[in-house]
Amino acid sequence: MGSVYLGEHESIGSRVAVKVLHEHLARYPELVQRFHAEARAVNLIGHENIVSIYDLNAAALRPYLIMEYLEGAPLSAWVGTPLSAAAVIPVLSQVCDALEAAHARGIVHRDLKPDNIFLVKRGRGMPFVKVLDFGIAKLLDASMPETLAGIIVGTPEYMAPEQSLGRRLDGRADLYAMGVIAYQLLTGRLPFPDEGLTAQLVAHQTRQPPPLRSVQPGVPAAVEAVVLRALAKTPEERFPSALALRIALEQSLVVRTPPPRVGPVGASPSASPVPAAGGGRTPPPGGPQRTPPMAPPVAPPKASGRGTGGGSLPVQVLLHPGTQPLPFTGSDLSRGGVFLHATGELPPLFARVQVVLPLRTGPLAVTCEVVRHVSPEQARAWSMCPGFGVQFVAPSATLKARVEQHLSGAPASAPPTPRELPDDAEAERVLEAHRERPGGDGTHYTVLGLAPDVDMDAVRERARDVWTTLSALRHRPLSRGQQARLESLLGRVRDAGDTLGLPLRRARYDARLGNPRGVARCLEAGLTPGQAEALRREYLTEQPQAVGAARVHFLTGGALERDGQLQRALEAYERGLRLDPLELEYQQRHRVVGRALGARAAGARNERARFPGEGTGP
Repeated sequence: MGSVYLGEHESIGSRVAVKVLHEHLARYPELVQRFHAEARAVNLIGHENIVSIYDLNAAALRPYLIMEYLEGAPLSAWVGTPLSAAAVIPVLSQVCDALEAAHARGIVHRDLKPDNIFLVKRGRGMPFVKVLDFGIAKLLDASMPETLAGIIVGTPEYMAPEQSLGRRLDGRADLYAMGVIAYQLLTGRLPFPDEGLTAQLVAHQTRQPPPLRSVQPGVPAAVEAVVLRALAKTPEERFPSALALRIALEQSLVVRTPPPRVGPVGASPSASPVPAAGGGRTPPPGGPQRTPPMAPPVAPPKASGRGTGGGSLPVQVLLHPGTQPLPFTGSDLSRGGVFLHATGELPPLFARVQVVLPLRTGPLAVTCEVVRHVSPEQARAWSMCPGFGVQFVAPSATLKARVEQHLSGAPASAPPTPRELPDDAEAERVLEAHRERPGGDGTHYTVLGLAPDVDMDAVRERARDVWTTLSALRHRPLSRGQQARLESLLGRVRDAGDTLGLPLRRARYDARLGNPRGVARCLEAGLTPGQAEALRREYLTEQPQAVGAARVHFLTGGALERDGQLQRALEAYERGLRLDPLELEYQQRHRVVGRALGARAAGARNERARFPGEGTGP
């Protein structure tokens, strides 16, 4: 409905976002009234996970809203590559909080999609969610502007069946959109990739989505069940409220089955103590809070007589290289991981830690990854201990056999030697095609086989394609060496996609790489000047000598540009930008000179086409 501009208060310097109604829409009173309704809806709700609106002027020739200025990225920046449930669910839980507050006020969003969910970076914690664009939100019990006759409002890819059929809506229509968003983030694709408005609407009305695990096998079964229930065709089959959906999402990753809290839950949580895809900690209702440093139990109890997964056992954990190991109480041991009891500030999700397990066959040191947080509030709700779950990183057959023997209570004996499989020919062909060649630079671009100046959409598409191709090899009979190579390669592909697929992360990476053309792509994809300036300060702190050396090249380029020597000016700007890639003034000069050279070359080609015989020798 409108364009958004960055504004600044003249006297106090505070930044705001100014949303201006498009000129061609301002002459329609119904749409101006809907613009006004957005401000009213947002202020009625008044929730921290919904963008704040400070002021509006609906009487101007171009009506506008004064809104909270946000620095970060839309959730749509995450779309395209399958993400772990551990990364997705904490974000969706915050969206559920916003929806619960809106629905409690009788307001349905009606256009929930990744573009309308904004991720704000706050310190080193998880992204903080802001839900945007209540422009077509509807009050259920008040006279709000109605949809114009014959026009469907909303986005077809995320629209509940009852919405496209013109039936009465309630908050469960937003929960359907949440199901679509969750499906897309977890699998890397929409549930119905049909093209065209009619095909999309018919698919949502009549077809069942493919199970998530048929698209992305790594999605936990319990998470899949929750998402599919949110995508039920009728509102009655979905969750009764956003709060119920949030609880079901969080329960689907709990390390043990919790009692149901609100309403019926669509699927039993996974019985595995540490799910393969992990989980995430959701901020308490009051927003992100500081917690005291993590405190392990002072005196871990002795291991229980039976080696069951539910028994406790004393473990030693090395949280940081070079530090002393700390004693923890472990529980819910399985062949995939273990849960560690702790209070206070927990190690970050996806952090690597070393854990020493006191198995019957002797102590065993294992590299683990933190995949789940359980806060004291969640622990009380779910009748369990607070702490964090860790997953074994690439567990070997020997590790699994020793843990299995410990759990069975069998006396210590040499673990069975697994049968070694030969190399699989098809897998070898695929692995060889993606192997880094000798002399390669080892960058994320090399891992994905991309040029350093590729655009963001191509990065996401390539990362998704490579991940899909490699993931399919997990179902083949691989040798031990091939398994290790595959998991290593998948880890590098995931890291490359996560870094290059988000403008903020890619800009930081490209700056350190000395890749100004990559930074330019990030600016095209929505990196804000404020973000770029913050990244530049960070970069120059690491490379303080860069600014002076780059300045020499920038000044040289400016002199050459004024003298009309555009090709030499472009080369000088490039040399400077390789040293200081986030210098926005000279990114702009480089772009202007590049376009001028392109226009000059096009003019020369046209001239030769008009007079092909001139200027050639006999």
